[in-house]
Amino acid sequence: MRATINTYLGKHAEALKEFNYLISIHPRRVTLGRALKQRAWFQATCPDPAFRNGQQAVKDAKAVCSISEWRDEDTLDTLAAAYAETGDFASATRYAAQALTIKDIPPLDAKRIQHHLTLFQQNRPIRL
Repeated sequence: MRATINTYLGKHAEALKEFNYLISIHPRRVTLGRALKQRAWFQATCPDPAFRNGQQAVKDAKAVCSISEWRDEDTLDTLAAAYAETGDFASATRYAAQALTIKDIPPLDAKRIQHHLTLFQQNRPIRL
């Protein structure tokens, strides 16, 4: 939670430090997945370019997709955002479209992912 709060407060160095610490202590699988997904999203979309790391974001997001057996729309959307950060908009588009095929997506989530898909189709990454 501290990492997320620091992210919202614009304390990017502190947020990344918290994400890294949590991952380093090897938490249970569910907690590890959540931490990896949040770090991937942070490193793919951070408004401060000094904290973006597309390659690490892709690695983290792929690990979480594997944990979720590639069946979680938010995780696939995170992977898409990570690929967009690396400049691989074809992969970003593919994974965002795949996220939209997951059954029973809440309408607000589908709308958000569709917006991301549109950005990727325009060769634009997500910036928060």
